[in-house]
Amino acid sequence: MGKVDMERPLRVFEGFAGYGGATYGLKRAGIDFDVVGYSEFDKFASALYDANHKNKAGQEIKNWGDITTIDVDLLPDFDLFTGGFPCQPFSSVGLQHGEKDKYGRGTLLYDIIRICEAKKPKYILLENVKGLATKRFKNTFDTLKIELKRLGYGDIAYAILNTKDYGIPQNRERLWMFACLGGLPEGFSMIPPKIENGLRLKDFADKKPAEFLYLSQKQIQRIKDFYSIESFEVDEISCFDLYNRKIRNDGLSITILAPEHNKMRIVEPLKDDGLEVVRKYSVEEQFRLMGFRDGEVNFINQSYTQLSKRAANGWDVNLVGVLLKHIWEQLV
Repeated sequence: MGKVDMERPLRVFEGFAGYGGATYGLKRAGIDFDVVGYSEFDKFASALYDANHKNKAGQEIKNWGDITTIDVDLLPDFDLFTGGFPCQPFSSVGLQHGEKDKYGRGTLLYDIIRICEAKKPKYILLENVKGLATKRFKNTFDTLKIELKRLGYGDIAYAILNTKDYGIPQNRERLWMFACLGGLPEGFSMIPPKIENGLRLKDFADKKPAEFLYLSQKQIQRIKDFYSIESFEVDEISCFDLYNRKIRNDGLSITILAPEHNKMRIVEPLKDDGLEVVRKYSVEEQFRLMGFRDGEVNFINQSYTQLSKRAANGWDVNLVGVLLKHIWEQLV
């Protein structure tokens, strides 16, 4: 029960693929795999995926597009389905409409069930915001559990993991779920040992940030007035949390958010002339805080806004790698 077939590469289908968080995580975990297809309806996300990933034969991986329109009879066989289905319906940042989300994003988990019922992959790895596990969305989460059990996956294992506990200074809590056809081994754990490396936000900051990121003194004053901030004086590069109207002194960043939320800023130590320094996060900083190494992603000249959206909606690839390695060690 639950054993991994080591004779051939793990065949993977990436649902809601974004920049390919599962692919990066599988590489980090040292797992031999081959992506046989992915699903992503956003043209900017799929362009980024195509620029950065090929299958084992060096060929472009087929994008099956909108998951709701996939004909399961045409899908290739695969061993692992991965998917961070849209979190906005369950997020404290969003409107929390759940399954009633007007864009239909809250019902996409039924397409996961539809595909897994037809293809019966041995493993399923899903991700969402921790809100899905709250009382408000209990019926939705219970439906997922019941349906996967009906399909023969037994009880799914799940845990809320925080990026900050695994070596990256970002306060990012996400619900991770894993299921195995036939059930999971007794004593299976979804919580890897924590990683403490002492790294802080300042260690992930650009050495020479681009000028366009910096706010003018007038803009800084406007923020101070609006959020009742007395001073932006700091000893080290820090995060200004606009939600809670405070500068974090714990060396962490708040959760990387899409630009439209406009809720995160970096504060630098005062200039020599005593002026306060506040700026936006750079794309590179956002991707570092999502677990990437510099140069690991080909940004293909996409805009600041689009790349920031990818980071906000993607998987922390460092955590995915740690989690998958932890899972696989229990299945081998």
